[in-house]
Amino acid sequence: MIMKVTIKKLKPDFTDARGSITDIINEKVSHVGIITTAKGAVRANHYHKLSTQYNYILSGSFEVTVADAKTPQKFKKHILNEGDLMTIHPMTIHQFKALKKTVMLDIISQSRANNAYEKDVYRMPDIFNKSK
Repeated sequence: MIMKVTIKKLKPDFTDARGSITDIINEKVSHVGIITTAKGAVRANHYHKLSTQYNYILSGSFEVTVADAKTPQKFKKHILNEGDLMTIHPMTIHQFKALKKTVMLDIISQSRANNAYEKDVYRMPDIFNKSK
């Protein structure tokens, strides 16, 4: 399986009496968005051909299912909670199901401008939730 996903709990990089600073990523990015998801709603269920995607959970939690695009039947499930950063590399199918109302930063290496997002994304049928 070639699937490349990392999950880490971020901690502040600097703290003083004023508060704290937490570095989320130190890579080149072309898009940053905020996504709010209602409890029980499912998002994504696709993979990106070129983009690396970073998702930082601001509040709430997701059950995330991931698989290599070449072997989607071999999938793994993860729980993301507030303060978690998930890095999803190209050719990794990902599907988010909100366990409660969830807000996340969606950070992508490739631009979404001029329909570039649609050229980079390949949508999948919902293979993760089918009965066996």
